Amino acid sequence: MSTSPAFNPKTVAIYSVGLLGGSIGLALKASGYKGRIVGMSSPAGIAAALSLGCIDEGHPYAALDTIIRDTDCLFLCSPIHAIIAAIERLGTLYVPEGCVITDVGSTKSEIVAAAQFCLPAHAHFIGGHPMAGSEKRGPTAADPFLFQNAIYVLTPREKTPENVVSGFAAFLDAKLGCRHALLAPGAHDTIAAAVSHAPHLLAVALVNVAAAMESRVPGTLSLAAGGFRDMTRIASSPYALWNDILSTNKSRIAPVIDELITALTSMKEGLACDGLMDAFDAAAATRARIPGSSKGFIQAPCDVFVVVKDQPGMIALMANACAKENINIKDIEVIMVRENEAGTIRLAFETKNIAAAAVRLFRGLGLTAWERE
Repeated sequence: MSTSPAFNPKTVAIYSVGLLGGSIGLALKASGYKGRIVGMSSPAGIAAALSLGCIDEGHPYAALDTIIRDTDCLFLCSPIHAIIAAIERLGTLYVPEGCVITDVGSTKSEIVAAAQFCLPAHAHFIGGHPMAGSEKRGPTAADPFLFQNAIYVLTPREKTPENVVSGFAAFLDAKLGCRHALLAPGAHDTIAAAVSHAPHLLAVALVNVAAAMESRVPGTLSLAAGGFRDMTRIASSPYALWNDILSTNKSRIAPVIDELITALTSMKEGLACDGLMDAFDAAAATRARIPGSSKGFIQAPCDVFVVVKDQPGMIALMANACAKENINIKDIEVIMVRENEAGTIRLAFETKNIAAAAVRLFRGLGLTAWERE
């Protein structure tokens, strides 16, 4: 049994009520949280957040000086450099004893270092990075279910007591529906460089190479099929959003780029002598171990594939059947559709036993269904 005291803040403040900040507010309200939720943002952001019910009251950013005095938990939801500036500002203000300060920045080392240096010991800083998001921005895109089943990485500073971290983590899991994971700031940033930041730069490079090819061979882009679009989807993200991420993690991204250059050089050599089988086999084996969910499950869910007719109501048919049997679908994805014929749906379940029950249920409906091996 856990000995950590329950974390139940009476007042939660959200600094910058955009997509993530607004979603935190909505998720708290949807969970039954009874405390007060205060938002700080631009006038337009506050107006939108209030109208959507993300927060109970709104104030300008300048009100941080007074808001923090009566706050038990502060979420810093600005871009990374603005988060660091807010931490530096908090270091000059009165922060109540035991106040938990956290953030949602996509890199952690510089943020946690700023907290380590600037914030008083009696304020508990716990860095955070929810592995969830959207291509949309602002409070109008806020979603109370944005964090459901997503990994929420926590990177506390050294001075933060373990019982405070575990209490806050339990609060997030219960109120946001996420699954927390504890990492050191440097470990988080190294992992992110390999699986997020460098791939984003690679996607940008691929699109720009294809654009250059279009100028030499007209029609290149018009023939770009689903594989290319899927692989380069993230290249559409605005540089203003990524500048903070790249500039605060360049020391870890650069070595990954070096490894990519080495790997591409090796593949170029293998291409010349038809010697790429080992590279393909290794990549396929590694890819098969990655959880199928885009939301980053800590424990990989069990996938079930179902072939259905391309007609209205098929997803509802499966969902309603599962609901009647009290089977919870953790994730769902349309894998492939042959228009006017059939398609393949991937559904994720928490355990193999639940997945097996779902397969039996779907087969009972006359559908072709199987578990991922």
